[in-house]
Amino acid sequence: MANETFASASGLRPASAFVVIGIVIFAVAVQIAWVSYHREAGQPERLREERLVDPEYAIADTNGQVLARFVPSLCLKLSPRSMWQAHTPELMAERISMVLDGFIEPVELQERFFPDADENGVIEAQLEITPRQAVRLREWILQEDSDAGPIEGLWIERVPDHSSGSVRWRERLFWRPNELLSMANREAHGRRSAWRWGRFLADGVIASLLEPEHVDLYEDERDQKEKDRCRATVWAGFCPSADRVVVRDIPPDKLVALRNELADQGVLPWQMRIAYDRKRVYPAGHHRLLGSWGYLDDEATERAPRAGLERLCDELLREKRWPLPEPRSEKYVWRKDRTVRGERANGYVSYEPASIPPTIQTTLDLSLQVFVRQALEELMATHRPAIAMALVCDVQTGDVLAVEAVNAYDMQPFAPLFHQFTVGSTFKVVTMAVALEEGVVDPTEEIDVGQGAFRILGPEGRPTRRIIREARGAPTGVIRAEDCVARSSNAGMSQIGLRVEDSVFHDYMTSLGYGRLPGSGLGSERGGMIPRLPWKYQYAHASVGFGHEIASTLWQHATSLASILRGGGYRPLRLIRGLQLEDQTFECGLPPSEPIFGPNTAGEVRAMMRLGAIEGTGEDARVAFEKQLTAWVGRDIEGLEYEFGSKTGTAEKVRTEICLHVELGERRRWREEGLKATRSRLEELPRLEKPHRSCYTSSICVFGSRPWDDRELMVLVVADEPLGEAHFGSQVAGPTASKVLSEALGLTKCGDAPSTPGAIGFGTSALPFRNSEDHPWVIHPPTEGEAALLEKRESS
Repeated sequence: MANETFASASGLRPASAFVVIGIVIFAVAVQIAWVSYHREAGQPERLREERLVDPEYAIADTNGQVLARFVPSLCLKLSPRSMWQAHTPELMAERISMVLDGFIEPVELQERFFPDADENGVIEAQLEITPRQAVRLREWILQEDSDAGPIEGLWIERVPDHSSGSVRWRERLFWRPNELLSMANREAHGRRSAWRWGRFLADGVIASLLEPEHVDLYEDERDQKEKDRCRATVWAGFCPSADRVVVRDIPPDKLVALRNELADQGVLPWQMRIAYDRKRVYPAGHHRLLGSWGYLDDEATERAPRAGLERLCDELLREKRWPLPEPRSEKYVWRKDRTVRGERANGYVSYEPASIPPTIQTTLDLSLQVFVRQALEELMATHRPAIAMALVCDVQTGDVLAVEAVNAYDMQPFAPLFHQFTVGSTFKVVTMAVALEEGVVDPTEEIDVGQGAFRILGPEGRPTRRIIREARGAPTGVIRAEDCVARSSNAGMSQIGLRVEDSVFHDYMTSLGYGRLPGSGLGSERGGMIPRLPWKYQYAHASVGFGHEIASTLWQHATSLASILRGGGYRPLRLIRGLQLEDQTFECGLPPSEPIFGPNTAGEVRAMMRLGAIEGTGEDARVAFEKQLTAWVGRDIEGLEYEFGSKTGTAEKVRTEICLHVELGERRRWREEGLKATRSRLEELPRLEKPHRSCYTSSICVFGSRPWDDRELMVLVVADEPLGEAHFGSQVAGPTASKVLSEALGLTKCGDAPSTPGAIGFGTSALPFRNSEDHPWVIHPPTEGEAALLEKRESS
């Protein structure tokens, strides 16, 4: 009998007990070593992160007024090719609309569910189909072996293919989602589940595309992943767009209810999900100059700037012109969901704020931009042109303070960069600068301009068939060369332009930016038109001198005129001044100035423009300007040093040229009726009746400065095809230009003169601002520059 004294409490014999104890001790040691090792190796904790979208830049005007900025928002994202394999569009549209309390209607939601559908709700499947496959697809769609009848909303069509140069026909598969995926359609074919219906459609298409001997192999295939890949290929063809946002700016109070609804419907995150989105807001209202947003191509899943100032800013940041740190998004850290005694524990761990976004500083003055818009709208109401445009810039720097356009018809691209017009008599400034620089004319020499009609003499001195006609009120007889600019003589400037060789003249124009894209970075732009060399002497060459045979955009023409006024150095116009990030400021610096004309040439042209404002075609604009200047100074301005010069332009279009009102009106009609701009329709335009007998382009360029201030500004206003009785540039564009220049220089505030004599001026840095809701004007306090200006004025 064994000795009971050595028996263990566990029933094991002593030797066995020691073995078990050793094993336990070894296991504990291993566990401790394993935990220690993984702690040192950084064992991952059960945490989850939630990040918002990266912070984006803001855009501000020259006074720091925010023009555009991003704010976070919630959106509903959809993957059509994943979602509609297993869900019903009409049901999801109704449920989502109900949860959002009618924030968006079910019908509109269903349209957004299928971004590839045309206006009739039809999608062309991106699947290559042979004629033999098309036959099998038609047979399957008809479902002749089934009592349910054909599959509704799915069909084959033969469409023409012009890719090879000759017309070939090919078979294409089309479908109408709201009909094919409807509950009635699938239940008629015995599928109560949207998931089973989606598989039935995919498998049917796959079987039709396969050769008959391969169909059984596919159906017997046991690799479910391989079958799913095939089905995904079919649905990718059905829904070419992989990802789209269907609802933006979801009200925050609907977030939980929408999330619960998606969960109740069994919607998976890769099918449809709530995501953080970027919302662009415009505190001062949206201006055309800021541009438009959209999808840049068919593959894009996020909207981006397509044109305008925001596109320019995007490009600059993408080029990494400034040494900026990588943006840091807002981050929340939570412990993964766990329960404590049946309740959720508070899993919040930490919060990391987003980095402060940079602000891109522009040269624009928002208040002036608003004022220019209003002035152009008044011009439109009075003279009814097809397009009215204006640009204000600093002569020395080329900084654009305001640029705007008002259209009587819809024009998608920004008109100051896209619309081409005949420059007319404002180009006489360029012609005279070229002739002076080449030494072929003296400002005081006498030129015979005829008696209202001048016949061009050929190089050998013989009369040609070409007759140059003058506008009403133009000078006649023998006048000085400088008067050809000041009083706007077509015959005189034509003779002066003919003295410059066509190739030389062409080179000057190219150097000034005519005939080439300006590269503003704002999106769609045109390069204008200058005649191709060689120029016919009595036609193109004779016409260029007074601004005909040339087409330019407002941006190009303003760049050229400002270059002459600043002393002859060409400098592109500038919209971006720099960037600010917290307490750091990065300046862009001025583009280099390329000498085109000498300072003497520029000075003589400026003198001619001043003369034009005193006794020439710009006299009315000068009188209006000096009236505002007198009110601002508070006394007579005689003896004060200030600048004002002008050059008007009135270009009568040839009768064979298409009327702009007719063309834009017809294009608007075509868009409304869904018609294309075919060659036959375009050829019909010149034969349509015009709303006026003659078509004109009315324009004016003015420049000026105020006393005690060295800053000089230039304003260019163009009104294309006014329908009123007036058509001269001095009558149509002149009042607007004078009004805008006075506002830009600070002589007026919202067009009004100071109410008390001797009051401080309203410089561009202290202009008022009114937002889009027409709130009362809010006046910025005077800056240091304004205070210094006041001291100068008081001391004088």
